[in-house]
Amino acid sequence: MIAGREAALGVLGFLDIPAPELVRVAADAGFDSVSVRVTGSRGPVAADLRDDPRTLARTLRALDETGLSVLDAEVLRLARATPSDEAARAIDAARALGARHIIAVNTDLREEECAERLASVCALADGSGLRICLEFMRFSATPDLESACRIVEAVGHPCAAVLVDALHLHRSGGTARDVETLAAPRPGLFPYIQVCGVPPAPPEPVDPDLLFREAVSARLLPGDGVNDLRALVDAVGPATPLSVEAPVAGDRRRRPAQRARAAAAALSMALANPNEEGH
Repeated sequence: MIAGREAALGVLGFLDIPAPELVRVAADAGFDSVSVRVTGSRGPVAADLRDDPRTLARTLRALDETGLSVLDAEVLRLARATPSDEAARAIDAARALGARHIIAVNTDLREEECAERLASVCALADGSGLRICLEFMRFSATPDLESACRIVEAVGHPCAAVLVDALHLHRSGGTARDVETLAAPRPGLFPYIQVCGVPPAPPEPVDPDLLFREAVSARLLPGDGVNDLRALVDAVGPATPLSVEAPVAGDRRRRPAQRARAAAAALSMALANPNEEGH
């Protein structure tokens, strides 16, 4: 626990190391859980467990030895070009790892198509204990919080949920108040959130490719930047797990253990009770 919250170390900032190593550096830094990559990579990725049963077995051993769990498995791309069996493969891998959530991203589907595709994935996941979390991003076909919530509501399946990422919420014009308002009548709509610091906004009009590059390699650590992270954390309530998704520019030059410890320390400071400062 970090500041009394379940905290996960997101894989996005650690795609350069195998999953078993991620588990161990996360444990050493004080995290409770991790996210893992099981599908969706567009090129060779050291962290990807797809079609790698040996590394999957080593990852399970690392989880057992450290006591960590898997918060989420990523990233299922909802796209016209995605193979028809990809969702089932991702669900099987996530279940083998004991994951609680799978991240889904809408690459190129219209809202109605996305709802249909997400519903089919939820049907496959039914009874597995997995939640399928649709992540909105300004540069994706589901660009904001409202559209993601509409799609999940249209699906109407208990497995369907929305993933709020602090960067994407801010870049799409959403606020912590929006999250709080939407969560109030729908408990469980946001089963966990991804946290980071948001850099100052680039000038408009913003190139979608620039937003993508920022998301995967130029975020800030929690507590830095222009976003009110504490307000977002408060909006989802104290029982909601937090996943640090904060690949910082130049981080790959630092050792994974240093990156993990920096992420844990930043989250701890960002969540510190202001009334305890100076004690």
